[in-house]
Amino acid sequence: MRIRHSLLLAAGASLAPAAALACGGLFCNTTQPVNQSAERILFSRDGQTMNMHVRISYQGPPTEFGWLLPVPPDVETALSSEQLFAALDQQAGPIFNLVQDFDDSCVQARAVPGNAAFDGAEADAGAQDPSPPSVQVLSREAIGPYDRVILDADNVTVLRDWLDSEGFAIPAEVDATLTPYIEMGSVFVAVKLLPGTDSGDIAPLRLRFTSDTPAIPIVPTRVAANPDMGVIVHVLDGDRAIPKNYAHVQINEAAIDWLGAGQNYADVVSAAADEAAGGKAWATDYAGASDIVAGMFDPFPAEVIEGVKTAETLGDLQRWLPFTDADVQRVLAGYFEVPEGVAANQFFSCPDCFGNVDWSQAVDGQALAAELAAEVNAPREELKALFASHDYLTRLFTTMSPAEMDQDPIFSTNPDLAGVDRQRTATWHIVCDDDGSELTSLSYVETPSGLRFQFDDDGSVPDAIVRQAGETVRGKDVPAARIIEKMFERGQPAIISDRTAALQARYEGAEKSGCDCDATDSGSPVTLGVLLLGLAGLLRRRR
Repeated sequence: MRIRHSLLLAAGASLAPAAALACGGLFCNTTQPVNQSAERILFSRDGQTMNMHVRISYQGPPTEFGWLLPVPPDVETALSSEQLFAALDQQAGPIFNLVQDFDDSCVQARAVPGNAAFDGAEADAGAQDPSPPSVQVLSREAIGPYDRVILDADNVTVLRDWLDSEGFAIPAEVDATLTPYIEMGSVFVAVKLLPGTDSGDIAPLRLRFTSDTPAIPIVPTRVAANPDMGVIVHVLDGDRAIPKNYAHVQINEAAIDWLGAGQNYADVVSAAADEAAGGKAWATDYAGASDIVAGMFDPFPAEVIEGVKTAETLGDLQRWLPFTDADVQRVLAGYFEVPEGVAANQFFSCPDCFGNVDWSQAVDGQALAAELAAEVNAPREELKALFASHDYLTRLFTTMSPAEMDQDPIFSTNPDLAGVDRQRTATWHIVCDDDGSELTSLSYVETPSGLRFQFDDDGSVPDAIVRQAGETVRGKDVPAARIIEKMFERGQPAIISDRTAALQARYEGAEKSGCDCDATDSGSPVTLGVLLLGLAGLLRRRR
């Protein structure tokens, strides 16, 4: 009788027809580093209207926060939901599931290290006066914690002068990238924090504009992006989403650190993208039903809002609000002092674990209820309707370094492609001798794609890839991409390179040709050479 143990290792616009912008430029003063994880975006198309939800991550002084985004003139802006992205990470992020399969003669299950989760208002464009250069404020209002302004500028110089005079912390280095957007007729959404707010108040934004194709104008980002900047794109539609002008990769799963909780997944994808097309390729984390997040960011019912109105102390709020909810955490952030170095979700899951909380502290229940209704419930009502009308969700992931940001990714859909399960299950076949002791020379791991490898004597994955500062520092000779392919809007992908046989030979100890490739390899980086449509948008992360 075989014994099986499962170890869940959780991974953590265009004015031209049919092109949409994304994903938000995050700019701040050069003296303050910005620490952020992968940029997260959700696109959802409704006819000719594109809904784009952007999660903004920032750590630093509130006065140094600035965000600038070129957009179509008909853009509408509002708050989105932090809980949306928490739900998408939790339900659509890849999970590495290692199953131990013990031989009949094995005495007992072997202890496995690791087992840790990884971390994984409508504006009227107006008439444009070409001379003299000018900036027109189309709209300016407070949206949640933000001072949000929509600007129509016909010259970069006057746009820069206006941003500086109004205290928007947008670095001058970006100016050189903005002229093409002005020439296309884009307007600019600029955001800074309101007085009295801090970086903990930053919330996701929702933008809505005319377009029918999602895209990420990423070229301006290269001005000061960090190496291997992660980008996660979710596309909510009726079919599986694909990268239209980038390559697509299926990774070498034998390069994943299965016993290290899969924490090198981003490294493997980065290396695979480098092999595929000079850093321009995406991997699919999940493709399937959108209802996997059902109920995870529903609006709070009326009785909860009414109950919050009666609250007089922090203790009263515990009765009505789930402190683990990411949007609730943002609303309540001003009432708690989160210890330095402690993540907000970790603190709010157990506030008393980090010191004595004064639960008798007074709160204004009426004001909190109004804030919940306007800044939490209203975005969630929209999102609930959005997910109800689109039954398919795709999550795509890549990382890019500045030199690789020379093509703006465009996305489409393909109804002919199969779904992608977020759970990646490998089986560790443990063989024992007659005394019940493991025979490491015969034990092996089989990945979901059928590749088989053996752990090193110290229990590590021999081909695990590790990167630092955009360069591979471990596993330099390890192929990271098992399959490199070009996707289309109909039919199956065109295989550019299939290294499955070569990888099987590698792990079976067979003689290698020296290139770890088969006859389908071209021997040089893949260049797709797709002419980009006109785009308007900007993704930016400042070191």
